[in-house]
Amino acid sequence: MNETINLLNSHTSIRKFNDKRIPQNQKDLIIGSAMRGATAGNMMAYSIIKIESKDNLLNLAQSCDEQPFIANADLALLFVADNYKWHKYFEQRNINEIFLDYKGPCVSDLILGIEDAMIAAQNAVIAAESLGIGTCYIGDIMENYEYHKNLFNLPSYTMPVALIVMGYYDTKPQIRDRFDKSYIVFDEVYPNINDDFINNMFSVEESKDEDFAKKFYARKINAPFFKEMIRSIKLYLNEWLEK
Repeated sequence: MNETINLLNSHTSIRKFNDKRIPQNQKDLIIGSAMRGATAGNMMAYSIIKIESKDNLLNLAQSCDEQPFIANADLALLFVADNYKWHKYFEQRNINEIFLDYKGPCVSDLILGIEDAMIAAQNAVIAAESLGIGTCYIGDIMENYEYHKNLFNLPSYTMPVALIVMGYYDTKPQIRDRFDKSYIVFDEVYPNINDDFINNMFSVEESKDEDFAKKFYARKINAPFFKEMIRSIKLYLNEWLEK
């Protein structure tokens, strides 16, 4: 199998790092690879904040849903959807005097920024793993709006969308199964989803635990961290929706 394909198909999140340090030249390669990701209109509507301070990593271990392993990472990269820099550029060039309807970034700018940031983030993950460095996405960075805004000095029209922690590791966890391709990949159009489709899609999980739906909902969707994520995301969205 092609080495790159094998790498992509062997991905798993690493949540236990050893003490080996990532060389600076490899950090540079990872960030350089992130910045070569596809970007809408070549705007690069994102920013990357490098986090190497043990104090900041410890802060994140606590603020991102109490996950101690974050503090043991050698490097974290925070990918921020960022419309602020382009907004400041348009302001300085008096764009609103030419285009009178310009009131600042709108929600479509945010979505494009999120897409740009996530493409860059995945490039960083692939680059890191090709170098033998373990990675783990931390979605909880979207929680605690006020705290993370202050911690990273984030201005308006910015939103942290992905935190990736990185480091070397001694053992790699077993790869987790995915849904069968027939439930995810469709030809030409989205299909009509009937009861049989749903029953078959979740049959493997429910064969292990008939209460899978209730337990998953309680653990994920109804959990305090998820409710906090909803609260924080609404506050971020308001920056683009309220002028």
